[in-house]
Amino acid sequence: MSFPNTLRNRRASWLLGMCVALCADIGTASAQEKSPEFSQAEVLLWMTDQLSAVTAPVTLMYAFKRSGALEAGFDDQIEFQIRKVHEDGTKSAAVRFFTGERNFPVPPVENTTVNPILKIYLQGDVLEMNRLSDPNGTARERWRYFQRRIKFALAESATVQAHTFEFDGRRWNGHKIEFQPYVNDPRRNLFEKYADKSYSFIVSDELPGYVYQIETVVPGAKEGAPLIREFLQLDSIAR
Repeated sequence: MSFPNTLRNRRASWLLGMCVALCADIGTASAQEKSPEFSQAEVLLWMTDQLSAVTAPVTLMYAFKRSGALEAGFDDQIEFQIRKVHEDGTKSAAVRFFTGERNFPVPPVENTTVNPILKIYLQGDVLEMNRLSDPNGTARERWRYFQRRIKFALAESATVQAHTFEFDGRRWNGHKIEFQPYVNDPRRNLFEKYADKSYSFIVSDELPGYVYQIETVVPGAKEGAPLIREFLQLDSIAR
């Protein structure tokens, strides 16, 4: 996610509003929400108590790297603080998403059971797809289309596999969720350059914070040389 300075203030304002709505909406999913009509990918990403492994205040640091042939890349950090564990199991939490000029405001939340980094990242991702596919700014609401395509992919075509990974000196059990929301899109001609973009998420119920890794890749003309690659991974846990 990388935005020119001319879009920075508008993006920050929009994202702040989005996060306010997000914070009002996040909580433990009900039994009805977990009904069979939802895919396994949807349940894992949106309908799970993602902070159940957190029993005391903790700070999670994520490393972020953007690279690829399209534009200059950068490295940054994301900090997720769980400040208090309430008696009902919900948590008081705050996020600092990127630093310096790239930082944008994310309001703290008093009662949550999810790691908001997932939704914040994906909201930033669809805005970025809007920017890349519409450099003249004539289709400012195209991000809504990309958002719908991601929702459809999670519901209909995402794959889920059991996955183990090494972190902090031990092995963790979790799941890898993968999908390509635009590969069969009937409107891919509008953004052909980015239509083969792939998404990968690694999550674990055992891991404090639940989210271990997010990776998105837009392939380049040469194999192994992506046009855009974004990689977000849990770097450290401070208790």
